[in-house]
Amino acid sequence: MDPGTRHAHAVAAPQVSAAPVSTPLVDELLASLARRKASGQVVAAREAGRAAARWMADAGVTRAVLADDPLVEGIGLPDALRREGIEVLTWPTGQAKREALGLEGPPDVCGVTVPALAVAERGTVVLEASAGHGRGIDVTSRHHVALLPADRIVQTLVQALARTFDGGRPVPSAVSLVSGPSRSSDIEKISTLGAHGALTEHVVVIT
Repeated sequence: MDPGTRHAHAVAAPQVSAAPVSTPLVDELLASLARRKASGQVVAAREAGRAAARWMADAGVTRAVLADDPLVEGIGLPDALRREGIEVLTWPTGQAKREALGLEGPPDVCGVTVPALAVAERGTVVLEASAGHGRGIDVTSRHHVALLPADRIVQTLVQALARTFDGGRPVPSAVSLVSGPSRSSDIEKISTLGAHGALTEHVVVIT
């Protein structure tokens, strides 16, 4: 696809397929995520909500803060989370902001985002801030799950940035490039995960 092609921020859920379909770009993205100490899986659209909810339940998540994006409802994630006994909040939430973001209240909160794009060679997801997709969803939560339609994967960061800042579309108020769990080596050059953001990252690639 031409890097200059306009990329819509919010789209409906992908068409339902009978089984997950991998591609070279998907395979490269998953390998890059593993190198970044993140994880990922490829699922068909009809299984995506259950797969994401199951990963969160296995991680011990008790509360999920969901981006307000049509894809989240389209794959049935809220209902799947409730069946797992996980509290569901949708951004922007009516709860006190600090508690909604996991800064107060239960510690095992998962922020669920819908990336605008992903970069296969880097294992990077591109998050665009908007009214329904707060900048802090993936930063202040202990866990981060990204719901990624497979057709949003590009090969290089140059391609991703060309689409993100295409002059034919509004520029997002903030763009985050997230490459695996947050980490820092500021102290004694010892790499520490979860230093400035989520301790874990899981990407659900939806085909």
